[in-house]
Amino acid sequence: MYHRIIDQPQIAGLAPAEFEQHLTYIAQRYRVVPINTLLQELAEDRVKPYSLALTFDDGHCDFYQNAWPLLQKHQLPASLYVTTGFVDGSLWLWPDLLKYLLINSPIKQFNLPSLGDISLAEPEFLPSWHQLGDHCLSLSSEARSDFIQHLASTLNSAIPSAPLSPFTAVTWAQLQEMQQQGLDVGSHTVSHPILSSLTSTQLQHELSAAGSRIQAQLGQFPAGICYPNGRPSNINTQVTQVAQQLGYNYGLMGRNLGIYKSQPFLIGRLAAHNDFDYFKWTLCRRPEKSHTKYLG
Repeated sequence: MYHRIIDQPQIAGLAPAEFEQHLTYIAQRYRVVPINTLLQELAEDRVKPYSLALTFDDGHCDFYQNAWPLLQKHQLPASLYVTTGFVDGSLWLWPDLLKYLLINSPIKQFNLPSLGDISLAEPEFLPSWHQLGDHCLSLSSEARSDFIQHLASTLNSAIPSAPLSPFTAVTWAQLQEMQQQGLDVGSHTVSHPILSSLTSTQLQHELSAAGSRIQAQLGQFPAGICYPNGRPSNINTQVTQVAQQLGYNYGLMGRNLGIYKSQPFLIGRLAAHNDFDYFKWTLCRRPEKSHTKYLG
């Protein structure tokens, strides 16, 4: 599981050189296949040893600029799960907006009643961003929006109407180009909410409208849904049932909680890491045997 392939200190991700190191290592030691192939083999009990699929979340512009050229260079298949409202330019991904506000604030020290004193000076910047992000993850979508609006006011930092560089998305034209070159495009919902917190109507919209938008732009309904945030508590039985009813074939989590034939809508993933030795170690770890007990 990858997110951003970008070389900017204040943006969490892998630099292109680090990413290529991953690809070189993987290509030499693993059988890299499209995730649809992997899941078909899983369903038929014929997965070969050392099989691996590459997945990318969100749909930032650096996937097209940095990740895709390296994937093509190494001739490795991949899937990109896009947040359709983000690609349409109608919304910020909230972690990006949070970081934008912190980077662009003239205020470098402030206090929030719920969190205490917060510093944006180095080296506290990234820990502060994580602290604020963890707090946002504990909130409903509405409460999180209110919190970020309040934070923007506290930081004296205006919220742009659409994402600005380096927080912009790939375009539909770029996705069409990459799809023609072999990229598999999946759904990451419309607005990246915590799905287990939604009403039935909201859940139906997030999964259905995202799939329909991708179909309208790329010619086919996506095979997979990647659950935003991807924690087990962010997913429940209603989420997986609606996804299946709408025509998705599988669902991706964001934790290394296993891959099982009986649970195609609860596919665990390994998060990539920029510590190369740790990355290699995680590829050798056994996932937990069960994850249904963690579901929200």
